Amino acid sequence: MLLNTASSLVAGPDLASGVAAPAETGSGALMVLSLLLAMVAIAAVANVITSRRQVRKITRTERARAQNMRELLRTVRMAESMAGIGVWQFDPVTGIQQWSDGLKRLFGIEHNDPFVEGDAETLLFANNINLVGKVREHGDEVEPFTLQFDIYGYDGMARSISVQACNLMGSDGKVHRVVAVVRDNTEQMAKVRQLEHSRQRAESEAKKAKVLAETDPLTGLANRRRVMSELSRLLVDARITQMPLVLVMFDIDHFKRVNDTHGHPAGDKVLRKIARIAQGQARDSDLVGRVGGEEFVWVIPAAGDGMARVMTERLRQAIAAESGVDGIPSVTISIGFACIQTGDTALSIFARADGALYEAKHSGRNRVRMAA
Repeated sequence: MLLNTASSLVAGPDLASGVAAPAETGSGALMVLSLLLAMVAIAAVANVITSRRQVRKITRTERARAQNMRELLRTVRMAESMAGIGVWQFDPVTGIQQWSDGLKRLFGIEHNDPFVEGDAETLLFANNINLVGKVREHGDEVEPFTLQFDIYGYDGMARSISVQACNLMGSDGKVHRVVAVVRDNTEQMAKVRQLEHSRQRAESEAKKAKVLAETDPLTGLANRRRVMSELSRLLVDARITQMPLVLVMFDIDHFKRVNDTHGHPAGDKVLRKIARIAQGQARDSDLVGRVGGEEFVWVIPAAGDGMARVMTERLRQAIAAESGVDGIPSVTISIGFACIQTGDTALSIFARADGALYEAKHSGRNRVRMAA
């Protein structure tokens, strides 16, 4: 009885009527299904709305990025134009070069001029510039390096450019890209060249002044100042190398008669002629100079007394036979020479050679004497 009552309570009115329960059950399920479909539709609409919002947001972001990029490129172009620079990039793997508008402008190409693949290589080749090769030579450098080139641009203008490049290394330690800033330093290089030209000219003028200060203006031979300076140097060299050295002194016999008879201009011609003869007798390593009015010296390194006797006698004979000029008869010379001795200085060997010359003159002239 209690069991039946419980069953009746659980079953409820549906069990009593026999037909009402199934209808109400189907209606509830339909409501639940409709509710689920409505929720799915709402979610789908929400997703669509969210997606559209995201698309619009992404679009706005991309537009902003594109605008920022355009502004950045415009700023870079302006900076390149104001600074007179360009940017060059190179991919060592593909061999592709990238030229900025500023770099094109340095080569005389405006940004709106056509610039197709191969033009970069053509421009560099036309200027005999192997930029890629030079950059590859610095492929192991981690610090920036600088290259310098002179170019003739597409516009025909001559320019000097400096390329400051940097290797960008990858995680594998290899160069993945080379980036360089190219600068037009034509004016700077012109100033450098002008300074270098001025320096060279100043050095040349200084050398000329030194030569003039050490040269006899009439004969072009070394003057007394240079003779004594070179003689001192050669004496030091001779002591170090233990090589012999000879100092020869000679002057023109009765030169006063030449001036008195033919005049001083004629005497100058004789002096110049003797200077040429003496230089012709000397070796490249020798030094011939004029140290007085008609007095000359001849420094002969690496020569002993035997060689000195031969060379001085040959000079005496050459002057006696060849010194005539413009109707003026040949003159003769007297010669004295001295060989280097231990402890000699320029002054001491000079004095001994001068003494030998004095002996030659006072023993009859036109002869050679050796110092004791």
